[in-house]
Amino acid sequence: MIRTDKCPNCGSLGTGKGYWSGYAALMPLGNPLSMGSKVIVRVCRECGRIFDLHAEKPEKF
Repeated sequence: MIRTDKCPNCGSLGTGKGYWSGYAALMPLGNPLSMGSKVIVRVCRECGRIFDLHAEKPEKF
């Protein structure tokens, strides 16, 4: 898979990076005591589309 910073919705190259805040961590199924991982996202600065979501710590799964 080729990674691109181009928005898949409007084609803009103006994108930023962020993460879900608060209790919106990605949690592994079957392990309720795990702290999980932040979800890192790319967001388009033009249209607001959120894309390219990934776990900051995939080893937690």
